[in-house]
Amino acid sequence: MTGTTPGPMLAERPRPRSTSPVRLCVIADPHVAATGTGTWKQAHRSEALFARAVATANRLDPALTLLAGDLSGDGRPASFDIVDSVLAELESPWIAVPGNHDVPKSFDAHRPPASGFESRYGELPAVVEAGPVSVLAMNTASAPDQSLQSTWGGRLGERGRTWLTEAVMDCAVPVVLFHHNVGSLPDAPGGKFRHFQLQDSSAVQNVLSDNGVPLVITGHHHVPAVLPHDTATEVLAPAVCSYPQAILVVDIGRAGTSVRLVPLASRTEVAAARFAATTGKPLAQGIAALVDRRLTRLAPPSE
Repeated sequence: MTGTTPGPMLAERPRPRSTSPVRLCVIADPHVAATGTGTWKQAHRSEALFARAVATANRLDPALTLLAGDLSGDGRPASFDIVDSVLAELESPWIAVPGNHDVPKSFDAHRPPASGFESRYGELPAVVEAGPVSVLAMNTASAPDQSLQSTWGGRLGERGRTWLTEAVMDCAVPVVLFHHNVGSLPDAPGGKFRHFQLQDSSAVQNVLSDNGVPLVITGHHHVPAVLPHDTATEVLAPAVCSYPQAILVVDIGRAGTSVRLVPLASRTEVAAARFAATTGKPLAQGIAALVDRRLTRLAPPSE
């Protein structure tokens, strides 16, 4: 399954369009852990898979690489040190947003470095240009009132929605990057799955619609999926760490946008990751089932 040619088609859309071709790579949820073994997130393979994701992105030669959060699996300084050493090999410009595992939580052992995610990886929100494409990257994992410390859910908040509304006005070809999902998968069960969607998702969808945003890229769910939101298409990136262990390549050109899945793992590694998920806790089993349904629908790579 490994290789540098983009793999199965996840989405083809007439928008966004660009007068000159722009390629983006999306790396989501590597969950790098300095220690730990097993689990459905394959902690013992996390560093190697993240390094493989970076090497694959280098070969795909994007104008910009988007890191869609949960760079760390346990929030510990040693894990972020590994993240940094791998990112040092990334040849393209990149922008990173934090996931729920990258910020402090009151209910677990996550203790990110005191400097904070943005001090380490860049202040947010931010607009990064890739040719005519503008990527608007935002932090959905932290809130000014600290209320998100008690949940692994996310929120953009009124301040963030106002910033997005104003920033989009200056962008000819906007692409929005969040960690948390704007929409929910229609076949996802309830319970903990509700934490994948933004707490203020309806208000965020209104901002996207009112401003004609064509593409939103998110991570968090570990499921490669596509969701329509009026004018916008939301593309959920697969996880690097867990089944199906892949990244995305997004090509934007005159005819529109294509999004392809780029597998990172061998058949044996994918089988091991799927087995760990399908025999793991209920959340992992549910996510594996969602992945299975979508992989069977994907078009094979073009010759």
